[in-house]
Amino acid sequence: MQVKDCTLIKPLFCKRQMNVVEAAKLLRDNKQRRIIVIDEKEFPVGIISTTDMNNRVVAENKDASMLKAEDIMASPVYLICDYDDNLDEVFSKMIHHESFFCPVIKDKKLYGVLTYGELIKHVNKKNGNS
Repeated sequence: MQVKDCTLIKPLFCKRQMNVVEAAKLLRDNKQRRIIVIDEKEFPVGIISTTDMNNRVVAENKDASMLKAEDIMASPVYLICDYDDNLDEVFSKMIHHESFFCPVIKDKKLYGVLTYGELIKHVNKKNGNS
């Protein structure tokens, strides 16, 4: 089974130069906990979580209006999978990285997001569990 056999969620993303306040509004308005930062070729180069916002902006008493996404993103992105990747391999990588979220690329561009819950559904089907 491959990543393309899963239901992917629409990726929430921003560009490196997006203002942190705008990125925070995107997170809030979309009720998400993380946003993927992409480069000019639409390839994932970083991730900003609500925890990053707290730890790198609020707790450091920085002015969010003066910061760009690239200033606070976690980078590089250690876990990215391809649309055609094998699910067993992706599952192993997600466990290794203790990740519940994996950006999916197709044709070297951000395509979607594979969640741990969706991955578990497919692993359970494979193993005969419902």
